[in-house]
Amino acid sequence: MADPGTRHPRFERLEPTLRQRILDAALREFGRFGYGAASMNRLVEGAGISKGALFKYFGTKAGLFEHVYRSTMEEVKTLLRSVRDQTAGEPFFARLERVLRAGLEFTTSRPLSAAIYYRVIYTGDAPHGNRILAEVQDSSRRFLRGLVVEGVRTGDLRADLDPDRTSFILQSVLDRFLQAQYLEFMALSSGGPSDPSTAPDQWISHIVGLFRDGLVKRP
Repeated sequence: MADPGTRHPRFERLEPTLRQRILDAALREFGRFGYGAASMNRLVEGAGISKGALFKYFGTKAGLFEHVYRSTMEEVKTLLRSVRDQTAGEPFFARLERVLRAGLEFTTSRPLSAAIYYRVIYTGDAPHGNRILAEVQDSSRRFLRGLVVEGVRTGDLRADLDPDRTSFILQSVLDRFLQAQYLEFMALSSGGPSDPSTAPDQWISHIVGLFRDGLVKRP
């Protein structure tokens, strides 16, 4: 099984159009069927290449999945870095809202990438499943921890907050919210009925307000 950090120089030397066609076919296959049920026969037919060529580039099915997964995660990291940089100096809860909206935009604009991400998180359907899951959770938590630490420093958040536990709670809520919105988006895309209670703007306002105001009844 390929190591998660393995590079694929033969693939990287391919003509860009062919390289993108292979990646698009892999994204469709893994996004729709997951890793375990993905068919390399369907994938190579969609990419218009031979199975021998595919394995020459990636070695194994696991090697191809790792490449697609890491490309997806790099997209997520780039998006989060952009939000972090664009909101520098803004209040913590304004930044949290921007993170939620950016995540929502990603899941609805890149549904196949989102499908791979959520399968890894909630089913572990991936080679090196435990290691990949740990990487995903650690990367997300470190990003949120940075926002929390900055929020404490600027006085937007309580000074006695534990950044690690707080970022864990934030991450859990954000992941579940975005997964629910992704599932609702996919249902609507398939012609299912709309559920007004899942309207994203209402949920984002509620989540941000809940973290900002807490659950305790005020005097």
